[in-house]
Amino acid sequence: MNSLIETVFLSEKRKAVLILLFEKGPLTIEKIKSKLNETSVSILPQIKVLVDNNLVVQNDGTYELTTLGEAVAEKVTPFVKNLHVFSKNPKFWSEHDTSEIPENLFNRIREIGDFEIIEIDLRSVYYDPNPIINEYIREADSIKTFITYYAPEYVPVYYERLMAGAPLSITTSDYIVDMAKEYRTEINNLLQLERTELYVCQADIRIAEVTVTDKMLLMVLYSTAGNLDYDFLAARSPSAVQWGNELYEYLKNRSVKRKEI
Repeated sequence: MNSLIETVFLSEKRKAVLILLFEKGPLTIEKIKSKLNETSVSILPQIKVLVDNNLVVQNDGTYELTTLGEAVAEKVTPFVKNLHVFSKNPKFWSEHDTSEIPENLFNRIREIGDFEIIEIDLRSVYYDPNPIINEYIREADSIKTFITYYAPEYVPVYYERLMAGAPLSITTSDYIVDMAKEYRTEINNLLQLERTELYVCQADIRIAEVTVTDKMLLMVLYSTAGNLDYDFLAARSPSAVQWGNELYEYLKNRSVKRKEI
């Protein structure tokens, strides 16, 4: 091999071994084969290349990273996992505006993990319950929502969850608050509950929605043309929920708490 770059990136199997040993520590060949679903014939030659390039060493029947291997894997692992998230649906990421996601979170986009894109047909919402609400929000034990578009279909289920004891935090824009003022009395009564909070942002933040419950993350981004197309990114892993909570707190911290509207 001419370089470490070629050693690592010209083989998916070598890359997988490096990441596996970085995350799991020393492993026997049997464990490596099992974790990567490989055979001795397919994986041993690739491990030998890593050994020959001083990235992996064999000790007492196990393989582990060398100091150089640790340094390389520490950089390669987040890069590859971020790339995996983008490559799962490159059309979605290329057609939507991610500029409002802060750099430290965007660099950790891998924490979203496995996700699906749910495309909502706006024509159906007028006749059928929004499937996002039924599947992802109705059973939530806590809800945090940042939203910059009018979604009145959320109101009944949010009220239902509040009455069931779920804490609710909403961050939105002055525009949405103005639209909701016809329900001023009802909203102000709800804001008296300790488990309810409302934040209002004056800045023009180009994220349509971030909803985080105790079980999942939902995110709606505006298109690069500035349009709202109702493509919901939905992820359920604990790391996605944590990532979503950090994004919500970042957006909330750019806003002002309101006790009434």
